[in-house]
Amino acid sequence: KQWYQRRVAITAGGAYHTYFILYASIWDIKHPNYETYAGRWKTLTFITCMLNCWYFIGAFLQDALFCHVLPESMNKKIKSFLDSMFGAVVCPAALLVVGAFWGLYFFNRELIWPVHLDLLIPQTYGHMMHTLLGVIALVELAAFNHQFLTFNDGFALCMTYAGCYVSWLYYIRYATGIWVYPLFYRLTKPWRKEMFLSGVVSFLLALYCIVYGLHSSIHGVKDLSTKEYAGNEQLKAKKVRKIE
Repeated sequence: KQWYQRRVAITAGGAYHTYFILYASIWDIKHPNYETYAGRWKTLTFITCMLNCWYFIGAFLQDALFCHVLPESMNKKIKSFLDSMFGAVVCPAALLVVGAFWGLYFFNRELIWPVHLDLLIPQTYGHMMHTLLGVIALVELAAFNHQFLTFNDGFALCMTYAGCYVSWLYYIRYATGIWVYPLFYRLTKPWRKEMFLSGVVSFLLALYCIVYGLHSSIHGVKDLSTKEYAGNEQLKAKKVRKIE
């Protein structure tokens, strides 16, 4: 019972915080970049906020409602999908936002967050968007054992997500003639943009490997395939029954 209450509390907290970040982004933040083509949907931060919000809302509903009213087979599919997305996309993307933003910020803030934005966007919101996302994801990762995809399948899904976002950046450039981030206007030498994006994608894939390894280390799972995970869950359920 305590485990269930903790599970519901954390997923509800994650859903609330990511919703609050989105609410602040949509209604309170007047970023000049949001007034152009695709609005907020061209920034990685906003897309990652949406992914986190959808995941935590889905996880909360699954824990608090679906597991009580849906057939067990359907409930397992929903949980498997949510866990797979969390391990391969949601958590690595959240950590990428934190790492990439603050890395560029301390290197040269004008590349990612020019000084004039401090007059438009309170620093509290800046921290919520670029720090809290990673904290929430790490708490979720450490607190609960998830049913991840196998390493290769998760790696492929993570790479697909990265490829889709890079393609989206280039499409916006093609459709409007603008780059989403000020940094790209400074990368004028041949192949500099491609090299930078390759580095970001490599960083995301490295974060996926770290997330996978941390999950295995914390929860004692050596192979996160569906078969072994199911075996671990059955063993855990037997121990719970013995205690009861």
